[in-house]
Order: sequence, then C-alpha cells, then structure tokens
Amino acid sequence: MYVIHVDVVYVLLYSEAMDKVLTVKNEKFWSLPGGKREHQEMLNQAAVREVKEETGLDVEVSDLLHVSEKVINEEHVTFITFRGEIIGGEMGTTDSEIQEITWKTIAEAEAPMPYLGNIRELLKNKAHYGVETS
Repeated sequence: MYVIHVDVVYVLLYSEAMDKVLTVKNEKFWSLPGGKREHQEMLNQAAVREVKEETGLDVEVSDLLHVSEKVINEEHVTFITFRGEIIGGEMGTTDSEIQEITWKTIAEAEAPMPYLGNIRELLKNKAHYGVETS
C-alpha cells in the first residue's frame, strides 16, 4: 500500500493578558490556525503563511511545542505545533474554509482539541527548531 506523507503545521497563539488562545473553525472542527505544508516550503514558512491566510495576522514562530502523527486513509500525517507571537495584521480571513476566528479560554480550546493535551503544559515546552542553510 502506498502512503503519502503530509506535514501539517499549527501555531499556538496565546495572549497572557487575556489568558486565551486564538482558535479557528473550519467546516467541521475547531483548531489552532494552521494547515498543510506546500512543496519545498519550510515548516516555519508554512506556519506563518497558514496563520496569515486563516486569521489575517502576521506572526513570528519560535519553539516547537508539540509533535504527533496519525495515519488517515492513504496519508501519514505529522502534526507540528509552534509557539507564535502576533507582530501585525488585522483579524480576518482569506481562507474560504474558515468560518470563525475567536479567542477561547484554555479550557474552551482544549475541549475540541484533546490531541493537544494540556495547553498550559504545552506553553512550558521549548524544543529548538532550526533550518539548515547549506
């Protein structure tokens, strides 16, 4: 059986002042902003692009917070979650799949995204992410 490998990146945007996490809703599910990496795109570039498309916000991404994987039909999917910081932009979307963008409390965010586990614990994680250039 031939299986396609797919990388999906997410960005955890946490507001300490509000104690909330930015979430998006597509046709079926709530998630963190993110999506599939495109051909020859670095993971961090995909994360920045996906957040912009789904939320209208410009972000910087830093540490890796969470990695998981799952086989879904013919795809072996690796899910990579980065820590992000909003550096500009205005809330809104150019992605036709996104139906809602909202800040949720951590408890509200964890309920529809149990695969992330404890978001407060994730916020303590810090794995270095780097891009080799030569």
